[in-house]
Amino acid sequence: MGKRKGSSKNKIIIFVFLMILVVVGALIAYYQFMKRQQEMNSDQKPATEVEKLIAKDIENGYPETPAEVMKLWGRINKCLYNNSMDEEKVEALVKQLRVMYSTELLKQNEEGAHIKALKSELEEFWKKKNKIVKYDSDADSNVRYKTVNKQECAYLRITCLITRKKGGYMQVYQDFILGKEDGKWKVIGFQETKQEPASKEDVK
Repeated sequence: MGKRKGSSKNKIIIFVFLMILVVVGALIAYYQFMKRQQEMNSDQKPATEVEKLIAKDIENGYPETPAEVMKLWGRINKCLYNNSMDEEKVEALVKQLRVMYSTELLKQNEEGAHIKALKSELEEFWKKKNKIVKYDSDADSNVRYKTVNKQECAYLRITCLITRKKGGYMQVYQDFILGKEDGKWKVIGFQETKQEPASKEDVK
């Protein structure tokens, strides 16, 4: 009798142990299945422009020409001004923008002060419900080059087309100076030169 009880007890222990293994195996299989589904879903959903720019490794994939730097500059600014977003994303985009700043321009614009000033500017822009339609940069063939204080510099213009809540479009022109630092074109300075109503041709 004692032996039979012990044998039955062992069978029960083995059965329970096997059931635990089955349950654990099922849970692992279910977890892996759900993980694959999530990865497939994330692959199917394209990242937004904001997410793409925040994730972009600008330093290691830095634009090669002044015009390409300005195109990236325009993309980031368009996202900043056209998307009412949380502070974390604004700060992340500003950090990306600052990658294109020259050493001297970074010194002149402390990051915290830069972000604070830009947030105020963005809030004012969003209140007016204006939108940036597009940024156009001078082509590489139109860039002017000049050596200043032994530094190679590039001069070019960005044209920003803005649609206004009250109607119509406005062209904003900004002139940029870029200087070469360690083989990369960095923004030394820029200024708005003028604003004017846009023509129908400009909007196309």
